Amino acid sequence: MKKIELAGAILLDKNNKILLIHRNTPKLKQWELPGGKIEQGELPNETAIRELKEELDIEIDILDYIGCKEFEDNGVILKYHWYKSSIKKGCPKLMEEKFDDIKYFSRQEMINNSELSSNMKVLIQNINIEEI
Repeated sequence: MKKIELAGAILLDKNNKILLIHRNTPKLKQWELPGGKIEQGELPNETAIRELKEELDIEIDILDYIGCKEFEDNGVILKYHWYKSSIKKGCPKLMEEKFDDIKYFSRQEMINNSELSSNMKVLIQNINIEEI
């Protein structure tokens, strides 16, 4: 089975809500954590920093490594690394056409969201957001 390694940044607002972006493509309609695939020779934290610049035009500081989990999604094994981060420079804005919305969500709002990505479902099952 194919394996893909990814990394993303957990950005929290003052109410401890997580910033998610909405992917709206013919194949996927889902709320997901900003982040993406780790490129060859790249460390996971470098991926998170690069992806947030590409997707949201912001510079971030990595504050803490939250952990990683492997899970299966549509016949692919995904290994996702999560980093608690803060915005160092810029204001999040969507930079790629595949995304059509950006919003902060509470844990309860994510649990009740039918368009939550597999990664976010795994994250909220394994990490207590209120304790990050």
